[in-house]
Amino acid sequence: MAGYPRKMSWWCLVAVFFSTLMTLDARNRTEISLFNNTWTNFTLGSGDTLDVTLSNISVNSSFAMLHVHAIHTSVVGSLAPDYHTYTSVNSSDVGLLTLLEKGQSSVTWFVNSTRNETDGTKVWMMALEYNASDPIPGACNQEFPLENDPNIHVHYNLYETIVQFQFSNVGFPRQPKGIPECDQGSSGDHRLKYDVYQYYLPEHDFSEASLVQGLKRMTHPADIIANGHLIRTLDSKKKPNMTLASFKGQGVIYNVIVRDPKLNTSASYIPVHTYACSFTDTVAGCFANNDVAKALSTIAGVIGLFLCFTGHRYFKTELFIFGFLATMLITFILISMYSDESHAVCVGISCMVGAVGGILWTLFWWRFGLAVLSVLLVGLVLGYMFASIIFFTPFGNLNVWLNDFNYGMSFACGIMIIPVFLLAFTKTLSIVSCSVIGSYAVILALDAYLYTCLSYIALNPIKRAVAQDFRVAVISAPFQVKDYVLVALWVLLSILGAVSQFYRERGREDFPPCPYELYRKKRQESLPQPNIQQPDQQDREETEPLLSNQEAPTYVINHVT
Repeated sequence: MAGYPRKMSWWCLVAVFFSTLMTLDARNRTEISLFNNTWTNFTLGSGDTLDVTLSNISVNSSFAMLHVHAIHTSVVGSLAPDYHTYTSVNSSDVGLLTLLEKGQSSVTWFVNSTRNETDGTKVWMMALEYNASDPIPGACNQEFPLENDPNIHVHYNLYETIVQFQFSNVGFPRQPKGIPECDQGSSGDHRLKYDVYQYYLPEHDFSEASLVQGLKRMTHPADIIANGHLIRTLDSKKKPNMTLASFKGQGVIYNVIVRDPKLNTSASYIPVHTYACSFTDTVAGCFANNDVAKALSTIAGVIGLFLCFTGHRYFKTELFIFGFLATMLITFILISMYSDESHAVCVGISCMVGAVGGILWTLFWWRFGLAVLSVLLVGLVLGYMFASIIFFTPFGNLNVWLNDFNYGMSFACGIMIIPVFLLAFTKTLSIVSCSVIGSYAVILALDAYLYTCLSYIALNPIKRAVAQDFRVAVISAPFQVKDYVLVALWVLLSILGAVSQFYRERGREDFPPCPYELYRKKRQESLPQPNIQQPDQQDREETEPLLSNQEAPTYVINHVT
């Protein structure tokens, strides 16, 4: 019996320990009741857990979904309080789907913060009920941990954004005798349709108000159709994923509407948002310091303004600039394709090689003075811009361009079309190229401060050449008010620049003379001329007149000459 008190003391310590844990757990747990189709916001502290309950569920509802959206961070949502891998999901946009049982009038979900900072995590939540005839989003999940996964999974890099979701199942009542077979594979009738939508937030706007407003507009099927942009419609015969072009710093919300044409019903997945950049990366993130890029863009804008209004007058400078652009573009593509260097290193090397290319092209003109060949490169750069504009439109999303050969040959034809039509009018080609490319450089300088999508007109063909998977990317540009204003300014500057140069160059030679020929002529004129002396008397021929250089004699007769 001597050890009995010691055993009691150990049991007391264990009891005190577990009671303390229960007290801490109770202190960090918060219960919230939601109403159907009503938004609620809450701030989660470090380690806090929310017990989110949807009560008074209609007897006609067969399943319920919880929407949880975190601001600039991620949270964990779970179907069970133990947060097991197969019952939870970690994301900035969390969706949980629960199939209701007979007689069930409430459902509870669990939300936990993964953030350790003291300022907490702001989350917005909403619960929705669906009827038995509505399709069940993600009920045919075969890839992700949740049995029924209504979430849209987004992965992005510098070039493209990949959107993935899982197939849905047709609706069924609570606890049916047999769950309908999934609408996929060779056994299904493939009647469900999936409409993929996107909604762009205001450009370079990372505010909570903007994000929440966008999420509210992309939650219900009717609102999604009214506010979103339909990208593509899929069925269960195709893979449930899409690749889209990335626009760094541009907020975008994706959602999928699953439709049952037979019953004329629909349901939406959980809307997901991305900015194609990280909020924690201080080097290349959303809030990274880009003063160097702004300074370089400003310098490029000043050079572009010079090129737009006086480029043809300073022809050698024009050739250097266009030689620099063409060489830099080709070098960047080759380095990015065949090396693993970082983006900054590729840009630096390309600029150095581009400077060498500009000098060599200027020397070509200096030595040979062939205006047609010299302006040909200038026209090719303008052709590149023309082809880039064409493929930046919905024309570039045609399925025929998925083949690299089709795309490459068509893009090359687009590049050549400008020189083919204007090379015979060499002066016109030179002036138009200077005006269009120079004004685009001005627009890029403004883009560095206004954050528009116009820079991607020239960048997307480079992405297509560098990134192999970019060929399947859908290019859907976020054209907003600022973009339309800059496009109008681009057109206006191009016209003013061309008219100004044509007016200044009237009555002048189309092109300056060949510098090398001028150099040869000046060099010959500077050489001393040979001294031509009269031959000696003994070297003259006998028939040569002795007074060959004297005037003819004048005879006067009777004072008459």
